[in-house]
Amino acid sequence: MDTNLVSSLIPDNRAFKRASSKLAALFSATQHRLPTTIGKKVLLLAAIGGGAFSLVRFIKTKKNNKQSALVLDIKDKDKDQPKKKNVTRVDAVFFRRLAKIVKICIPSMRSKEFLSLLYLTALLFARTMLSVSIAEIAGKNAQNLVARKWKEMGEGVLKFALVSVPASFVNSSLKYETDMLALRFRKRLSEYVHKEYLEGVNFYKASHLGGSDKIDNADQRVTSDIEQFCNSMSNLYTTLFKPVLDLVLFTRKLVVVMGWGSPLLMFGYFIVSGFLKKLIMPPFGRLTAKQSELEGNYRTVHQRLITNAEEIAFYDGSRKERQIINLSFGDIYNHTSYVSYLKCLVGIFDGFLVKYCASIVGYGCMVLPIYFGIRGSSGKDSTELTKDYIRNTQLMVALSQAIGQLVLLGNKITNMAGYTSRVSELLEMIKSIKERGTSQFTIVHEDEIPLSSANSPMISDKYDAAVDMSAWLQEWRRRSDELRAVKRSLYNNTVRQVSGGGTFVEGDYIKFEDVSIVSPEGKLLVSDLSFQVNPNSNVMITGPNGSGKSSLFRILGELWPLHCGTVIKPRKEDILFVPQKPYLVLGTLRDQIIYPHNAEDMKKFGVTDDDLQHLLTTVDPNGTILRQWSWDNRKDWNSAFSGGQKQRIAMARLFYHRPQFAILDECTSAVSDEVEDKIYNTCKVLGITLFTVSHRPQLRAHHDYQLLFDGRGKWEWTKINAAEDMKKPLSFK
Repeated sequence: MDTNLVSSLIPDNRAFKRASSKLAALFSATQHRLPTTIGKKVLLLAAIGGGAFSLVRFIKTKKNNKQSALVLDIKDKDKDQPKKKNVTRVDAVFFRRLAKIVKICIPSMRSKEFLSLLYLTALLFARTMLSVSIAEIAGKNAQNLVARKWKEMGEGVLKFALVSVPASFVNSSLKYETDMLALRFRKRLSEYVHKEYLEGVNFYKASHLGGSDKIDNADQRVTSDIEQFCNSMSNLYTTLFKPVLDLVLFTRKLVVVMGWGSPLLMFGYFIVSGFLKKLIMPPFGRLTAKQSELEGNYRTVHQRLITNAEEIAFYDGSRKERQIINLSFGDIYNHTSYVSYLKCLVGIFDGFLVKYCASIVGYGCMVLPIYFGIRGSSGKDSTELTKDYIRNTQLMVALSQAIGQLVLLGNKITNMAGYTSRVSELLEMIKSIKERGTSQFTIVHEDEIPLSSANSPMISDKYDAAVDMSAWLQEWRRRSDELRAVKRSLYNNTVRQVSGGGTFVEGDYIKFEDVSIVSPEGKLLVSDLSFQVNPNSNVMITGPNGSGKSSLFRILGELWPLHCGTVIKPRKEDILFVPQKPYLVLGTLRDQIIYPHNAEDMKKFGVTDDDLQHLLTTVDPNGTILRQWSWDNRKDWNSAFSGGQKQRIAMARLFYHRPQFAILDECTSAVSDEVEDKIYNTCKVLGITLFTVSHRPQLRAHHDYQLLFDGRGKWEWTKINAAEDMKKPLSFK
């Protein structure tokens, strides 16, 4: 570009000339470093590449967001059942729901909420009137400055200072009253929800007996969603009322001083821009509801970790739980990134339309009165025109901001639609549960679940004598022994030493030498415990509650430190704990059997779904579980499984891992005697040595030794004679 041409286009002003000379020098220096044609090509390619990258990223993110399904299923999502549609659009349903919630938040015209709303309205009106006064003062001050009327200028500055005092009060009070109104809304709505949700046993029905009306993530809805809704509703009122008030007052003022042409031009522009904005507006209401749901899921997985911490620690499931929690947070991260990206694109469009293009239209609005001589503008001198320009500019800017806020109001309403949907669903589900009352349940026997074929005969909970599983179990034992070293590679467990306490020693058997079991509160539960358990020697542990049975296993699992003595034990992964209420992980039916492994680990070990079916058949002879669900089904398994099915899953998990030692804590109390005998016989075939906590004398037949605690620190180790001891009570001598 010719620098002389640039200079000719710049006004005859020294400041402009100095700036232009600096720009010309900078451009010339750049030309020496980079050829003009190459520089243009680089800039052009950079611009095209940046735009293409943004477009591809937007399309890819949008596609992934639509196609990706949440791997974690916190709620019960059965594909065969009809799903309740989550309405997050701004339509008649939204306004009906909003009206019901508003009646709860503002119960009467005498309520504090309504009085606060009136006070907020007065503040908004005062702020608009003060804005008009400030615009008049600013215009008058500009006129006096140009006319060099210093006395009038000083009086104008004094007026501005006096007006700034109430203006500061009004602005600060507006923020305070908006926050307080949101807080009062939240208090009123939360108390209403607490009253309905905690009436009688509604809270229990909602989480355990809700069925299709079961409330998912109730804690998220009652706390965070209500807070977000109330904040949105309070801000929505100020965002709606002030622009409307500004629109009326500023339009009236502009018509007086400029005529109808300029305001109509501004209105026409924003109508067109609002129509264009509607065409590109993403579904922020649905995205907001999804964001709240994902946040609730993330909170739920952490709550599950805390609630089931002991079982997870016994299973050494930290790796699997870390994957689940990271996956849940990853869903939040991906969704939030996608929403932020959409907001960025919409913000670019909003900024261009509402700010810059509106300024260009505003300049046209300022020119119209002067060009056409409206309201006597053609006969005014420079000082009067300066006054009109400053005043009209401030009024026009305020008007454009008001119209712009109304145009952008759709963003806030669609966001609010998401929170309205979540809160309204909570109220509707509570109402449904309350109206349904305590209707009786429909009896469905576990063995009456239909098979895949309509003509298939019913199968009882009996083992088919013609089917011999012993050969397959022996083969499974052999395969498990070969894979033991490979499975150990998943863990990094070494025997830990306790500073100043006892000693753990790694070995192929379990031995306690002079071990005292001390609780975290410092209570001595068992003193000087000494015994040895060799492989294939099952032990039955009994005693009153609080005598130290579970504490013994916490030490064995290295959850508690060893106070004193020596414990010889296998590696942690060679000991599996099976509680009475087994831990069920978020995931597929397959994940329940192989926990804490995942599907990739299972494939690496060469284990197939047919192998899992054999293991499950060992504890579920009639195939009830696999007739109801497939391996890839995802459910809320704590609710889907019955008590007996949970224990069967836990025992199938034990057979899958096939540890050297297993701790069974009343884990067969919900299955039949035949299934229980089969479980213990299967453990014997697989070579699993058992520690069983139980109070049923008939289980002595499956054990070799008995360890009794009296609850006062004493213990007794005896060998079981099944024939003689079968009918003896399980009590300390």
